Amino acid sequence: MTNEMSVFVIVALAVMGVAAAIAAFLRTPKERRYRIVQRPSIEERLKDCPESMQAVIIKGNRRRWLLKSAPYIFIGAVLVGFTLWSKNTTNVQCVSLFGLNAAYIWLLFFSYGMPIGYLVISLAYFGMGLKIIKTGYFPPLDSVVLRDSIAKKGAISTLRGVGLLVLPVFTLFVVYLGNNAYTAFTEGKSMHEIVQKLEAKCH
Repeated sequence: MTNEMSVFVIVALAVMGVAAAIAAFLRTPKERRYRIVQRPSIEERLKDCPESMQAVIIKGNRRRWLLKSAPYIFIGAVLVGFTLWSKNTTNVQCVSLFGLNAAYIWLLFFSYGMPIGYLVISLAYFGMGLKIIKTGYFPPLDSVVLRDSIAKKGAISTLRGVGLLVLPVFTLFVVYLGNNAYTAFTEGKSMHEIVQKLEAKCH
């Protein structure tokens, strides 16, 4: 197929697509042409749930959700801020932050900070997993949610509960891997020796 024929085929397909869209638009009743497709209300979605799920609406509480999530939001903001600062800083290994070498802080963050953070979060949700297994509902009926949500029973909810119970085991393994990575990188050297190695090219 020549280039001219390829271009013709592409243009023809594009024209057909536009023509189909225009035809669909013209076939749509005038009162519905400009209506934005909206997600069904939570009450409508509740009606669509099978009776076996025993679905229940949990009312959202933004204030309580923000208060409960404040520590995670703060930690996330600090990590994002540090990441952006590092990306916009040349020769991070030559910069100190809070009296520590910034590159060494990165090493600690990836080796211990993130894995331990995941472990703490998984432990925080362990109680939720127990509630899900006990009641069968996901999310649990006493959950603090940002927006109105539907709690449902069923196999999927149970699997989510089991996943939350097993998650700490996985995060413990991540902590183990992080510690191994730090040990492999540092080769048993002290913090002072590691910082000296990082700053060797700065002079």
